[in-house]
Amino acid sequence: MKPDLTSDYAFLRNRLQTLMAEPVKNFLEIDQIIDELEKIQLAIKVQHGIMGNNPNE
Repeated sequence: MKPDLTSDYAFLRNRLQTLMAEPVKNFLEIDQIIDELEKIQLAIKVQHGIMGNNPNE
């Protein structure tokens, strides 16, 4: 069963926006979310036949 990457990505983006809007930043959680977003973004690209971050691949 494939994970719903788009939903996961949207959830993490919303969480990141919430964290960034807070007056006191939790940079550890922000960094973790950014790392997870990158993993999901790469997985979405793989589903479309794109490998890595190079747009010319």
